[in-house]
Amino acid sequence: MKFLNRLVNLTLLLAIAAVLFFFQYLLYVPFNFHSFGFLFELGILLVLLVCLFERLRQAKNKEFRFEPILYVAVGMVAVMLIGAIIGGPYTGGLKNYKDQSVIKEIDFENIPEFDVTQVQLVDKNTAEQLGDRVFGTLGSDEVSQYAVGGDWVQISVNGTLYRVTPIDFGSFLKYMATGSTPGYITVDCESGDARLVRTEGMKYMTSAYFSHNLYRHLFFIDPTALLGTAKFELDDDYQPYWIVPVYETTWLDKTEDIKGVYIVDPFNGEAKYYDVASVPAWVDNIYPVSVVYRQFSQSKKYENGLFNWSKKGVVEFTDDYAYVQFNNNVWIYTGVTSVGKDESNVGFAYIDLRNGEISYIRRAGAEEYSARSSAEGAVQQYHYTAIFPSMVSVKGRPTYFMGLVDGANLIKNYAFVSYENYQTAATGATVQEAYDNYLKLIGETGKDTETETVSFEVTGLQSYVKDGNTVILFMNGSSEIYWYDLSNGDLHASFVGIGDTITVKAKADKEIIEFIRSE
Repeated sequence: MKFLNRLVNLTLLLAIAAVLFFFQYLLYVPFNFHSFGFLFELGILLVLLVCLFERLRQAKNKEFRFEPILYVAVGMVAVMLIGAIIGGPYTGGLKNYKDQSVIKEIDFENIPEFDVTQVQLVDKNTAEQLGDRVFGTLGSDEVSQYAVGGDWVQISVNGTLYRVTPIDFGSFLKYMATGSTPGYITVDCESGDARLVRTEGMKYMTSAYFSHNLYRHLFFIDPTALLGTAKFELDDDYQPYWIVPVYETTWLDKTEDIKGVYIVDPFNGEAKYYDVASVPAWVDNIYPVSVVYRQFSQSKKYENGLFNWSKKGVVEFTDDYAYVQFNNNVWIYTGVTSVGKDESNVGFAYIDLRNGEISYIRRAGAEEYSARSSAEGAVQQYHYTAIFPSMVSVKGRPTYFMGLVDGANLIKNYAFVSYENYQTAATGATVQEAYDNYLKLIGETGKDTETETVSFEVTGLQSYVKDGNTVILFMNGSSEIYWYDLSNGDLHASFVGIGDTITVKAKADKEIIEFIRSE
């Protein structure tokens, strides 16, 4: 009998150790009372400890009682129920809900005019297709050891938008065999140029195991932090880092916000914490999109009081979003619709992912899926699918701009669709062609064809490939950028060098249409 009692006691001790191991090492649940997982773990531990205590009482020839175990179990259930109620809008937390979002109402006139030379069209699906192709350049031996990461985070590096993802460990056995990953993949969102960048020795990864797992590594650094989903980013020198948001919440995640981030070096695991206000300027993704969506939804739900039976002013974001770039920072565009989910938007918003601020424009128009259907109908013979659009300003008019992809998720056409009348849709094989066709539809043809003759000294040169054609950029001493598409036929542009003085005819958008002379 004594042996049996000891065996039961030992089993209880092992169960306590197993619970601690499962929650703290395998799941790295933070020691934080705002974490439901931590409270659940405490409940299990308390029940096991009371069981062990009662077993010890029995060993001293005292009567074994189930009542304490029952009391603890009932008490923990009561705590959970109370926790599910406390801090909610109906129990004194209304102000927390109403004041979550920073919403600034602006006029559409504040949105910059669309620039056909700076277009970001690579969505996640297209990036995955392009990334899989370049991943194969690793070689047959390495390809079998690794896998392409699935996040494809949107970032801005030195003014250029990229989709970027790390090369991950393929499995546990492959992690054991290699111990580090060989680099990352970038896709230029304008040209679609995909590159494999080798940076041997990245160990601290979300796909790693044991102490090299990124989240477990941070748990042992800061065991109380409520960590969000890590984002893989590059600094201005193209060095990779992990950006991990840290939450601050009210009771059991009733409302949540971002108070800072950990920036982690994937090579040596060095981690540094920054408050939101002091995060380095190159970091683009501080606020997760899911947090901004939830904050906006809750703020608008309770904006006009707790008992708003008529749903006055209650709006929410549409289901999807597109990335845009303002002031070299990554923002997202999304529509704003009524909670009834009708086929129109009451406005739209641009969201700064560095600070979570929402620039809201009240303007009724077609919702995104109607615009996509209109664009698809314009090329229905090809069975293309429209990707989620972004909102751009064309001659001061809000306009949906999107790519049309084939079955392989490769962009084959481009479309502009009027926000105010989604039946006004123009497509083209290139952005310029679609743009010109749209100008004809809205009666703006010829208004931007006036040219001026200018002379300036070339202080900078750069070229890139757009739609298969080489475009040359010329910078003058005032930091203005003129551009010329070599497919227009004047190869004289290829021989211009820094320090030359050129005289050209150019449009208002700085497109050079004729070279007059070069000195």
